[in-house]
Amino acid sequence: MKEIVVPIVVILMVAACVLGGFLLYYKLIQRRTEMAELAMYRELADRTARNQEELNTRLAELIKRVDAVEQLLRSVE
Repeated sequence: MKEIVVPIVVILMVAACVLGGFLLYYKLIQRRTEMAELAMYRELADRTARNQEELNTRLAELIKRVDAVEQLLRSVE
């Protein structure tokens, strides 16, 4: 009886270690994917912020031009 129990326990321990290794590897791959996605989102957020600043600058320019045109039209009246 003891001759059968020891190999079974060893096989179960090896199987548990292999399964644990697979689970850790899966978690590692999952974390890498999440980090890549986060990097893409950060890049997108940075690009969006830059575009927003550019649009705000252009809008301020347009407001100045419209004000100048309004002044010109008022002076013509």
